[in-house]
Amino acid sequence: MKFDEQNLQEVMVVRPLEKRLDSYMAEEFKAHMKSIVQSGHQQIVLDMSDVEFVDSSGLGAIIATMIALRPLGRLMVCNVRDKVVSLFRLTRMDRVIPVMKNAEEALLAMSLIDNDSEIKKP
Repeated sequence: MKFDEQNLQEVMVVRPLEKRLDSYMAEEFKAHMKSIVQSGHQQIVLDMSDVEFVDSSGLGAIIATMIALRPLGRLMVCNVRDKVVSLFRLTRMDRVIPVMKNAEEALLAMSLIDNDSEIKKP
């Protein structure tokens, strides 16, 4: 699995360069994200602009990233396609992992977060 990564404003922006995040890709995705967290990155924006499909295994891998970031880290997703947003809403994960319009919005939201509070609206 290939990724594009940029460290912007102390936030790691990770963009999977695959069309699907499914059971075939989930373990590799999870391992890669875990290595990013273990290397010290506490704020991650997952840019889903290339991802067209996520199944339950892929969603589980995203959730595993969120769990790996606890208690102080943050995960947001952005550039999420309608079909994938529907999965987030259906599973109510959009209430747990913020879904932002684009990376710029996610970076702004990250900058407005206190460690002890929820996202503050700009």
